[in-house]
Amino acid sequence: MENKMADLDSPQKLSGISPPEGMGGGRCSEISTELIRSLTELQELEAVYERLCGEEKVVERELDALLEQQNTIESKMVTLHRMGPNLQLIEGDAKQLAGMITFTCNLAENVSSKVRQLDLAKVLCPTWGLNSQP
Repeated sequence: MENKMADLDSPQKLSGISPPEGMGGGRCSEISTELIRSLTELQELEAVYERLCGEEKVVERELDALLEQQNTIESKMVTLHRMGPNLQLIEGDAKQLAGMITFTCNLAENVSSKVRQLDLAKVLCPTWGLNSQP
């Protein structure tokens, strides 16, 4: 019996993992159903019961913390839901603006290329483009 009681005090012996600290993140009890069914002594059952009560308190605190956040999360979701249509309009406007910027950039590159060609022609033919008077 001493060995079983020692096993109950060791979380690794109970489930092979350390007990959860803080938020459990949806884990089941660290005490397996098989272990509970294998217990025959009242002291062992009481020890497991105490441990399960402790786990229940942790879960209740986690649940209370989540429930406290529920209204905030729901109001944020409503706000995001209302913003959806506006965001779609903004996306369309942004795509249109990007297209206009691309067109303007291409136009500017074409004009710049023609200006470079004119500058080159001016260098090669210095008298080109000047009004010659007889």
